[in-house]
Amino acid sequence: MAAKIASRKKGRETSRDCPACGTEMEVTRVMRYTEGPSGILWACTNTSCLTLVNKDGVEVGSLLDKAS
Repeated sequence: MAAKIASRKKGRETSRDCPACGTEMEVTRVMRYTEGPSGILWACTNTSCLTLVNKDGVEVGSLLDKAS
C-alpha cells in the first residue's frame, strides 16, 4: 500500500487537490508489489478514489487499479 512521508521540505507544496474528485491529497511513498507506479507520489485521501499523481501533477493511476 502506501506510507505517509513525515518530512516537510522548505519550498515544497504541502497540499494538493485530487484531479479526479477534488479531495485533499497527501504525499506518500508507494512501493510496488505488482505492476504499476511506485516512488514518491501524491495519493488521494478519499478511500473510494485513491488516485495517484506524480510530482509534476500527472495522474499515474490509482491504488484501486490493482487491488485484489
